[in-house]
Amino acid sequence: MKILLPTDGSIYSENAARITKRIGNENTEFIILHVIADKGTGMKSWQKEGADLVLSTIENILVEIGFDISKIKKVVEEGSAPVKIVDVANNYDVDLIIMGNQGKSGLKKILGSVTAKVLEISDRLILVVPPNYSHSNINKISALKEVPQ
Repeated sequence: MKILLPTDGSIYSENAARITKRIGNENTEFIILHVIADKGTGMKSWQKEGADLVLSTIENILVEIGFDISKIKKVVEEGSAPVKIVDVANNYDVDLIIMGNQGKSGLKKILGSVTAKVLEISDRLILVVPPNYSHSNINKISALKEVPQ
């Protein structure tokens, strides 16, 4: 299984990474993605350094919960977050996109603007982790691993 974990550096992205403990196994590959908004001036060195820190945080969570660091790829893209998330999912042929969600108002409150757009334009399976999801609920999704394919 190949999982894409888009991250914006928020606690919501960290929550999304943590639930992979019950979904993935020793063969699971991860692509961690951070998208920097394209302002037309190119990526600055400080943006790249910030992106590396954000990606390393998620990588450390995955290693901490038992995944092999050699199966984790970190990717930084520049552009529109929803478009880049879908592009990377397609380019790496991922099986699942797992996204944290913070919510704002209306539909954006339910899904978040990036999440809502990814759901709209992607044909990949997407798991959205709600903002107040408790790690104590993680056992409830363990059955997902057991579903025959």
